[in-house]
Amino acid sequence: MSVRAISWAYGQNLGSASQKAVLLHLAYLAREEDNCAWPHVTRIQAETELSERTVRKALKALQDKGLIALGDQELAAVDFHGDVVPVNRRPKVWTLRLDASTESFNGVERAGDVQTAYTGRSVRS
Repeated sequence: MSVRAISWAYGQNLGSASQKAVLLHLAYLAREEDNCAWPHVTRIQAETELSERTVRKALKALQDKGLIALGDQELAAVDFHGDVVPVNRRPKVWTLRLDASTESFNGVERAGDVQTAYTGRSVRS
């Protein structure tokens, strides 16, 4: 578990509860040393109580936003018992991109733009 990854995930404004749940779950499972996690979609589905389709869509959206990226797939080559996992049975390895952030609020890029978006007046003088 990576406390840094969990804090980062909580701080993301994604605009989607399912994306947030999936990102938090990946952060919870991420290793401290490399921020990689490789749960099966079925595990994410069971632990977040989301449908398989919703989990897959959330993973795709998080990848498109640049918050997660495919990691070193060799990490999933060996299971918990040390046995080799066949290539067609391995989950994808995801790296959390802790350097990335989405600071948007319904398309608003900066905090100053929030005032402009709702009142038509800029916060800046």
